Amino acid sequence: MTSGQEMACLPGRQALSPLEDALLHENSSLAYKPQVGRVIAVLTVLLFAAMYAPVAQTAEIALDSASLLEILNQDRIKYGLAPLESSTSLEQAALAKAQDILSGGYFAHISPAGREPWDFIKAVGFKYSFAGENLAINYTSSFELHNDFMASEHHRENLLSPLFSTVGIAVVEGSFQGKSAVITVQMFARPQRLSASDGGQASPLQQVAAK
Repeated sequence: MTSGQEMACLPGRQALSPLEDALLHENSSLAYKPQVGRVIAVLTVLLFAAMYAPVAQTAEIALDSASLLEILNQDRIKYGLAPLESSTSLEQAALAKAQDILSGGYFAHISPAGREPWDFIKAVGFKYSFAGENLAINYTSSFELHNDFMASEHHRENLLSPLFSTVGIAVVEGSFQGKSAVITVQMFARPQRLSASDGGQASPLQQVAAK
């Protein structure tokens, strides 16, 4: 997962074990609710089906990137964290990942071709110090998706991580394995910065992996 680079871990996180790395490369079966399947995945490829209906007033908030960012930042401020800034480059990376999921017919952080989340971020020229990714499929309400992310330990860690300062969100509709689907991708990162101690050179890239 580090592509020859060091991996920085949050407290309570650790580098991926060989078993975890192998699991990430396996095709995982998706869990669906009748008629409307809803699955979210975090960097460990945790697949999680929502089991409860949304609160009536929040279900009216249609799923889109703007409302997801607004709700996310409300919670970050609530927990004393700085809000995330929207990044056009990360939005392009998230869009590319969502389109790749649809065209490839897979739902995982690593594609069947071996492309990792970081590959999509690097492809748009975004240099980062830390990065993370959340995935979701077949949600239609921003509040419902955000609440389910917050109810999942590892998704919540990405949403509320003090390591991240920017985010790019893509919500893309299309055909997934022959059925209509909505893919949501959140790409989190902290831009890489130069410092005098680096002698004008960027520090080695670091990646955050959930345990």
